Amino acid sequence: MQHLLIIEDDAGKRAVSLQADSGSIGRDASNSIVLNSQEVSRQHAILLRVTRPGKDDYEFRIIDGNLQGKPSTNGLFINGRQRSSHNLRHGDEIVFGAKVKVRYQVVAEDKDVQWLLSGSDEAAEYMATLIAAPVDAYTNPDVDQLHDDATVIRLASFPELFSHPIIEISLDGELTYLNPAAVNQFPTLHMAKLSHPILEGAIDTVKTHEQQQFVRNVEVGNQIFEQAFHYIPQSDLIRCYLVNITDRKRAEAELQVLHDQLEAQVKERTTQVLATTDRLKQEQKALQSSYATNRALLNAMPDPMFRITGEGQFVNFNEPKHHTLPFVVADCLHRSLTEVLPETVATAMQQCIDQVLSTGEIEILEFHLSDDHGLMHYFEARIVSSDTREVIVIIRDITKRKQTEDEIRHTLERERELNEMKTRFVAMTSHEFRTPLTTILSSAELLEHYGERWDISKQHQYLKKVQTAATHMTRLLNDVLLINKSEAGRMEFNPQPLVLNEFCQEIIEELQITTDRHELQLRSQLQNIPHPIDGKLMRHILTNLLANAINYSPSGGSVLIDLNTVGEQIEIRVQDQGIGIPPEAHATLFDSFVRGSNVGTISGTGLGLAIVKNSVVLHQGQISFESTVGQGTTFTITLPPGEKRENEILPLGNPELLTGTLIQA
Repeated sequence: MQHLLIIEDDAGKRAVSLQADSGSIGRDASNSIVLNSQEVSRQHAILLRVTRPGKDDYEFRIIDGNLQGKPSTNGLFINGRQRSSHNLRHGDEIVFGAKVKVRYQVVAEDKDVQWLLSGSDEAAEYMATLIAAPVDAYTNPDVDQLHDDATVIRLASFPELFSHPIIEISLDGELTYLNPAAVNQFPTLHMAKLSHPILEGAIDTVKTHEQQQFVRNVEVGNQIFEQAFHYIPQSDLIRCYLVNITDRKRAEAELQVLHDQLEAQVKERTTQVLATTDRLKQEQKALQSSYATNRALLNAMPDPMFRITGEGQFVNFNEPKHHTLPFVVADCLHRSLTEVLPETVATAMQQCIDQVLSTGEIEILEFHLSDDHGLMHYFEARIVSSDTREVIVIIRDITKRKQTEDEIRHTLERERELNEMKTRFVAMTSHEFRTPLTTILSSAELLEHYGERWDISKQHQYLKKVQTAATHMTRLLNDVLLINKSEAGRMEFNPQPLVLNEFCQEIIEELQITTDRHELQLRSQLQNIPHPIDGKLMRHILTNLLANAINYSPSGGSVLIDLNTVGEQIEIRVQDQGIGIPPEAHATLFDSFVRGSNVGTISGTGLGLAIVKNSVVLHQGQISFESTVGQGTTFTITLPPGEKRENEILPLGNPELLTGTLIQA
């Protein structure tokens, strides 16, 4: 026999052969049989194959709803009547919702099945006839009742779908059914049978007490199962449902322990609450006795004042007419410090309260808070003991005082810096001026006493020393005046078109004649066009950097000026092979009168790099350096781009050919 469902839905007409033991019917694609209609629930019904007791054939039972027991939205109608479940018979018409119709057919021969499934015109017409002609809705209730008693009760829930073990035995002790979960959970049940803890005493209980249903708990190894027995007298079978309740039992035991602990905690908390209540009553009496005094003090205070317990709880307050606290004072009542103030302030204030209650001395705490507009206010809290477990906190706005203190501190710091600068200036001038003055004085005395005896060349030699010393002093004074003008903000910036290639070459030639142990070199990738640069300031920059490179390279070597462009900016690099700059001097290198600790007896004022830095800043540029002690130093200056002159653009990649010593890039 072949069992068919003739389906008519939004997708058309088709026949489905029922082969599986069970399945689901609905709109969702995961169902065994999919019905194409929005009026059909996602899982509308369950189809179960039921074996008739004592017979070889079987039939199908349809149940409204999903596997979780939730009924469908639009119901299940069979032969015109709404049903929750029904044993299908040949010719039954099933309606899902309002539009989807299904006819149940039982066909005797395979060829009829193939013919119905072929999709031919005749088969389609026959299927339409089956769907269009509903069968008689009359059923025999006696037959249904007998059938339900014998089979539906035994298969009310389909065993194969359950994840819990289901076992079925006869009154003779024979195992008639084990679902897959039971086979996996109890693999030795077939051998142990009635001696297994799961089945032990089950038949005797049914026979002795004549109970059709009873529940018991049984332990198997280290697991606990809840075992429900259902005796089916129609077939003399006992069905057993098992649920592993090990975790539940453990949870119940843990819950009992927690319950006992909670009871103890409740008793303890109750005791604490009662103790707190008694303490509050005592505090209330004390408050009432000192109310008049406290009220007079509160009214006389121009600052916000709070009464706070030793535990940090606000118990009273006095709010003046004007204050700057960034919270509503009245909202503090009966709240803790951590609920009103930021955590750091609350913690610090609690520590001060503890200290006051411990020593009885006044504590002062300074802190700051931001108002709703983001403005910072500084406050001073004076904390004094008012009772054994209570303090009074008076909070005053000290923002103006803090600002004054900051100004004084800044002034003192500036004065300290000026004193240090003055000290360095005195030390520098006493050293730097002493040497040329000594030279001038000694040369003048020699010329005075021995000038008539010397020839003209020797006289010129000592006159040259006087001139050199005077020039050195003049340059030193000019540097001091220049740095003073720069720090006073009176240094002028007057950019004019300047060809850096030619300008640098000119500086190199001027300084090269002052040394025969150093080789000054220029390497340039700049175009030979003018840039808006203050020539006077640029001379200060290059002269000081090159002079330092020569002065602090006592062993000689090469000094390189590298001109290049980085993006749209001009980059000037001055590199030497001198003594380098120690790391501890990096932070203050550009301060006035500051020199490295490794300069030894090399003369210098400590003003050159300060002048360079100020000159670069006036150009809106930046200066940085890299240095390794004993290997040399490289200063890098970046200046903003200048405007290019039209019709004077040189090809990129070819260094500008300049007179003098030039290294090809």
